[in-house]
Amino acid sequence: MAETELIVDVHHHFMPPILFDRLAAQAGGKRIVTKEISLTLHPSRKDLEAHLKCMDEAGISVAILTDQVQVMGAEVARALNDGIAEIERKHPSRFRGCIHLPIHEPEAAKRELERGIDELGLRAVALLACHLEVQIDNPIMNPLFEIIQKQNLPIVIHPQSKPTGSETTYNLDRCVFRPMETTQAIVRVMCSVLPRFPELRFIMPHLGGGTSALKGRMMAFFETDDADIPPDMRGYLKTQSEQKKFGLTERFEKLFRALYFDTAGTGAWLPAMAAAFNITTPDRVMFGSDYPLECKTAANLTESLEMIRQAPCSAAEKTAMLGKTAAGLFGL
Repeated sequence: MAETELIVDVHHHFMPPILFDRLAAQAGGKRIVTKEISLTLHPSRKDLEAHLKCMDEAGISVAILTDQVQVMGAEVARALNDGIAEIERKHPSRFRGCIHLPIHEPEAAKRELERGIDELGLRAVALLACHLEVQIDNPIMNPLFEIIQKQNLPIVIHPQSKPTGSETTYNLDRCVFRPMETTQAIVRVMCSVLPRFPELRFIMPHLGGGTSALKGRMMAFFETDDADIPPDMRGYLKTQSEQKKFGLTERFEKLFRALYFDTAGTGAWLPAMAAAFNITTPDRVMFGSDYPLECKTAANLTESLEMIRQAPCSAAEKTAMLGKTAAGLFGL
């Protein structure tokens, strides 16, 4: 690997020790499952030196730091933001932090967003695909989206660690419910959020969840109020030719092209990359590791990077996926 190769990990979890230790004491083991969260408490999650060591061994230049515990309230979100901002201040060339918001507390969420921008200097936002019962297209999100769009901040999406209605049997919460929550968030963003806030930039996790298999069905049910659709056709599934006839194909693809996707959550399974290229192009895909969960070691990180290096696309496109696209998006 060339020394100058830029690799940016846009899906990288860090939890400040003060929060990690609190949850670990509550859990009494390596996982904690409550009404709000379902998390693996890998010790590296709080260990900054472990992050740097694995990043150095795998050749990762910069990591974008997020976590998923903001559903626990404003005090937790504040502690999470403070801890991540401190890491960015100490290592500005290695880490960029995201602002985490207690969405279910609207006034506190707005204050925390403004504090994250003005006091902490963070230049990205971490949102959940659904925050407890609050979906991403809920009107209470509008004041936040207005600020985020005005500030030109990228939005890193992650499914809830314990999606609403999920169960932990057979790890269903992690292997099925999380991808489905991401998939439905994509539909909500395209149908409601982006039409109102067209300059927002969303990074969808795990190569879009189930979108590689479901994009055709999403298109078949996609409608806009101003589209010239006969009344007797509204609400029905529409074939590809009907979508084109009613002017829906171009509208759908324009919205879909606004989305970015990260490569985390695949277990370094190469067919996932080929499937992603059936629905989007390499310039909308960025490397994500899900460290220290999916990727727990430098060897895991290297394996996930190899999935990109073996992807069916050009060398220039691989360079963009590894880091160039993310560098532009996050202003690195």
